[in-house]
Amino acid sequence: MLDRPDSIAEKFKTFIGNLKVDNQDLIIQRGKEIALALNNYYWRIKSDTRNILYLGSFGRDTAIKELSNVNLMVVLPPQEYQRLEKWPGNVQRTMLREMRDFMTKINEDAYISEDNCLLLPYNKPPIFEILPAVAAPKKNGYIYPDPDNGGSWGIFNPVREIEVLDEFNYNFNGKVKHLARMTRAWKFQHKVVFPSMLIDTLAMSFMDDWEGAETSYSYYGNMVMDFMEYLAGRKIAQLDWYAKGSNRKIHREEDFGAPANEAYHKAVEAMNYEEKGEAYNANRCWKEIFGPDFPG
Repeated sequence: MLDRPDSIAEKFKTFIGNLKVDNQDLIIQRGKEIALALNNYYWRIKSDTRNILYLGSFGRDTAIKELSNVNLMVVLPPQEYQRLEKWPGNVQRTMLREMRDFMTKINEDAYISEDNCLLLPYNKPPIFEILPAVAAPKKNGYIYPDPDNGGSWGIFNPVREIEVLDEFNYNFNGKVKHLARMTRAWKFQHKVVFPSMLIDTLAMSFMDDWEGAETSYSYYGNMVMDFMEYLAGRKIAQLDWYAKGSNRKIHREEDFGAPANEAYHKAVEAMNYEEKGEAYNANRCWKEIFGPDFPG
């Protein structure tokens, strides 16, 4: 495949830059405050980086600007799990409540939502969602509390999920994360209900088979067009996928195929304008797909 005119490449380079998380310093600062307090109280060490792990799109480096929610796993000593396991009742709810009480020392507004998420709201976004967990080396992951339905312990391996995504991204010269970020821009612009982990999972699966995987920025228009066609082609009856690296189930609540099909046809229109050299009309189409962060 031959490279297309540099104008397409430059537009998509600029677009990717425009999507960069714009409150990263604030996120890291808050994460360090939490880590410092956590390690001092639970681990009796002085560290503002250990025993925390960013999850979600921020942790996987596929988040975009105006990030409103950050998922943070806080790792507790195994003794905390062992202590609660001896207690009767819903000890998972107890762990969550104990963590809430501890978090009020950092943020007095910390609370547990109706769907059992431990949240730390701030005057300025993002909100932090805290997941207490205990490392379980023998189970190759982390144990976390699920207080629903009387309480149970879940296990997953977010570290491996991040590693697999990084491996895919490296193998495909950064395209996986770029595609995931652009897809989020489309998702937010059109209010598409589309789980973030599923976006990343499908971006990896798509890139594995895409014939343009070795091309440059000049083919990002084609990549978007082909990925939207790929999304539109997912079976509407399929409700569950499995995360690469952990095999964690990812459930979708609504169909994303119909809006993806609309985006595909708009991308076809944009590429036709690009071929004719009609940059203004092409940019108009890209903006309809992605919103105002697309340049031009």
